[in-house]
Amino acid sequence: MMNITQNNHRGYETTDANARSLALSGVGLFAVIVVSLALMYGALKFFERQHEKSALPPHVLADTLQIPPAPRLQITPERDLQAFLAAEDSMLHSYGWTAREAGIVRIPIDSAMTLLLKRGLPARPAAAAEPAGRTSASAVPEEKP
Repeated sequence: MMNITQNNHRGYETTDANARSLALSGVGLFAVIVVSLALMYGALKFFERQHEKSALPPHVLADTLQIPPAPRLQITPERDLQAFLAAEDSMLHSYGWTAREAGIVRIPIDSAMTLLLKRGLPARPAAAAEPAGRTSASAVPEEKP
């Protein structure tokens, strides 16, 4: 194993960094940045001129005001929603005609639920409930051993 004193190593740098090479590196980096910026600015101006040459004149109807077709955006959506919900609520809680010529009326939802509890749901006849070609289990006689 070599001794540290024989290699003249002291465990730290004995000389400073070369100031001239650091300064030249900084100046070179600054020059590269300036040249890059100048080239980008020149490219920008070149492309702006190319765009101006190829730009089409505006259409004659571009300045006219046109109202878009319906449906349009809502101006006050909160108020519209409240009016919609109020109209639905009034339909749920009032009497009215659904189809006068057919004799179909609308009743309040509370009354409809009460009538449903009293009368029950309508049931289909047993024969109509069976699909064609099948018989119910009660229609088939059971075999006794």
